[in-house]
Amino acid sequence: MKKNIPVKYIYAAVWVALQALLFSMFGFSHLHSRNANTILILTFAVAQMLLAVLFFMRLRHSPKLIWIFAAAGFFWLLIMFTLVASDYLTRQWH
Repeated sequence: MKKNIPVKYIYAAVWVALQALLFSMFGFSHLHSRNANTILILTFAVAQMLLAVLFFMRLRHSPKLIWIFAAAGFFWLLIMFTLVASDYLTRQWH
């Protein structure tokens, strides 16, 4: 079985992209544009997460079963965030 081993410059390019996203998030955090700022920074965070999962965790070349388990993990994470948010938003002291 032949494995797909990425070339080193791909890792360097992904690292540069992660650093660019990090510094752009830092720059946008100092802007005062309220909700648009939050949405933009969360979009950058999701892009960073996708780059890390696809390239550094090698999910891009993994079998479909691994993709299903990764998606299931993110599904359960979404459920946990939903439950925490519903608990926080229904508090009386809020």
